[in-house]
Amino acid sequence: MDINKEFELYQFEKLNQTLFLNHPDAIFLLDLEGKFMMVNEEVCRITGYDREELIGQSFEPLIEESMKAFTQERFQDSKEDKPQRYETSIVTENGIKYLDVTNFPLKNDTRILAIFGIAKDITEKKQKEIELEKYTALLKEHNDELEIFRKILAHDMRKPVANALGFARLLQGNLPESKEKQVKRYLLHTVESVDVMLRDLNELIALQSTGKESKEEVDVNKTIKRIVNFFQEEIRQANASVDLEIADNLQIHTIKAYFNSIIRNLISNALKYRSLDRPTMLSVKAFLHDAVITIIVKDNGIGMDLTNIGKELFQMHRRFAPKVAEGNGLGLYIVNQQIRLMGGHISVESEVDKGTIFTITLPTH
Repeated sequence: MDINKEFELYQFEKLNQTLFLNHPDAIFLLDLEGKFMMVNEEVCRITGYDREELIGQSFEPLIEESMKAFTQERFQDSKEDKPQRYETSIVTENGIKYLDVTNFPLKNDTRILAIFGIAKDITEKKQKEIELEKYTALLKEHNDELEIFRKILAHDMRKPVANALGFARLLQGNLPESKEKQVKRYLLHTVESVDVMLRDLNELIALQSTGKESKEEVDVNKTIKRIVNFFQEEIRQANASVDLEIADNLQIHTIKAYFNSIIRNLISNALKYRSLDRPTMLSVKAFLHDAVITIIVKDNGIGMDLTNIGKELFQMHRRFAPKVAEGNGLGLYIVNQQIRLMGGHISVESEVDKGTIFTITLPTH
């Protein structure tokens, strides 16, 4: 080889070495077992290891546990002469870092000698994506809550407003004095109940819009008794007996409007879907166990065939006994969504012509 060719080859090798060592991205060379053969300074900066610590060591211990299998598969594909580009993450002293990696085989005419790699640090970009995903999820949750507020207004408010209209029409007629006093009392109680619902919802919406904490202490015993009292006229008309078994001093730190709406819906359903073939019996139990409050609402009404309707029970606009009572199929959907947003769970047991049991579990905080 003449001296000019040797000089050109020397310059080419020096240029490659300079590019390798000073490239702004992480450049590395892996043997076929996945051990580092060469690394530049950017590899050292990203991983937090010196070149001497990396050379001869496998890349696998650097990879975050959840990404190991995926990253190993990409390395194996590279060994099979299939260039790869993918995202992975590594664990460093400064926390998790995210990388955009390109791997391709380095080979001669007959075989693959090593795997060449380029990795770009995309941690800042990935963290912004994660924050955006969290923000999107939070926004969806708030939108879900606002949608539930709307449904509460549309669904829960129908009954008391209809009652108030009915009482007002009665007062327009000629009623005996004793009957008139009774109707006025019912009307006042209904309007007060509407006022409580509106106040709860307005306060909750205002707190949500300002980002303040929307939860408060709720006395379970007093709240359930107040809601049962709200249905006294329906209970009287149904000649129903109501058994309350609620632990004293039972408190829950939760969304008050949701809690009220859940109990109202379940009691309303128990009275609406009662059986006309037997005296109506309704029981509400509430107790605390291991920081979880369990509420059981049981009736002996017409029941449901859960085998056929179980999967649709909590879906929107599903009505299962339209001939028995009016409704728009939102009640149980609203209840389920409220319980979900409160971090709780609801289960149902029911048998046709035997009755239904709703069991709700809610965290005390």
